[in-house]
Amino acid sequence: MPQRKKPNPLLFDEVMPLHAFVRAVEDGGFSAAARRLGLTPSAVSKQVAHLESRLGARLLQRTTHHVSLTEAGSVFYAHCRRVLAELEDAALSVTALDETPRGLLRIAAPAVLGEVHVGAMAAAFQAAHPEVRVDLDASDRLVDLVEEGFDVAIRIADALEDSTLVVRRLGPEQRVLCASPAYLQRRGTPRTPDALLEHDCLTFKRGHSPMAWRFEGPEGRQSLRVSGPFQSNNNLILRQAVLQGRGIANLPGYLVLDDLRAGTLVTLLPEAPVAGRGIFLVHPHRRLVPAKVRAFTEFCVQAFARFLQPPP
Repeated sequence: MPQRKKPNPLLFDEVMPLHAFVRAVEDGGFSAAARRLGLTPSAVSKQVAHLESRLGARLLQRTTHHVSLTEAGSVFYAHCRRVLAELEDAALSVTALDETPRGLLRIAAPAVLGEVHVGAMAAAFQAAHPEVRVDLDASDRLVDLVEEGFDVAIRIADALEDSTLVVRRLGPEQRVLCASPAYLQRRGTPRTPDALLEHDCLTFKRGHSPMAWRFEGPEGRQSLRVSGPFQSNNNLILRQAVLQGRGIANLPGYLVLDDLRAGTLVTLLPEAPVAGRGIFLVHPHRRLVPAKVRAFTEFCVQAFARFLQPPP
């Protein structure tokens, strides 16, 4: 049996089959993809069939109302996303004199920060730049910007040293140690970090273990591993628990700012503040940064300057 010749991707005379394939995967079928592309479902199906014929492999499993990726399709889909992103950047480079932000802007952000701030901020950015389409992924997984085709990511970390990314610091993630007045009346107010060992502490866990609390005191940084009756991997859930008087929590200032102003929560140990991390915007190194990324970066810098107000 003669060996099958491997197709050369450079021989494809157009990119529409790639667009049709990616849209069919992301929209869940040929009909939805056709509406997005302005084609008929049969035209989209023919484009994908043409692609499969050129590759010599089945990319999609078809049913009456749905399509799903084969093993080969999963591999090819990841590459297609990158190829189409690069083609969009290439088109932008040809029209570099046009500084109007446009095209799809894919953003990754931590789950809670995305829900509390980045979502509204990205919506405001899109309203200001109507030729931009926004796709926001709000989750705590660490995305690979290049492999997954993201334009920018918001990250919270002590420091970022990845030389493959362009890093812009947006500001500090100010932390607040807080409790409800009802809890403090019932259990008393801790006066030192060590006193927290005798209190119910509501802890954030990453993986299977709660994270240690770090304090910046007069004698330097102190790390304390506290415990209590309630833990979660979501700070919004911990905020609800501390508001219910279940214990003491270490939370981002932006999450409890209104609660502190209203007096429903009280700041603890102001003389030994909880050590926070930095909030950064990152995007891949590119010879030509698209206008949409440049505009979003500057929008973020201004928006976070207003957002990251010190808690009272």
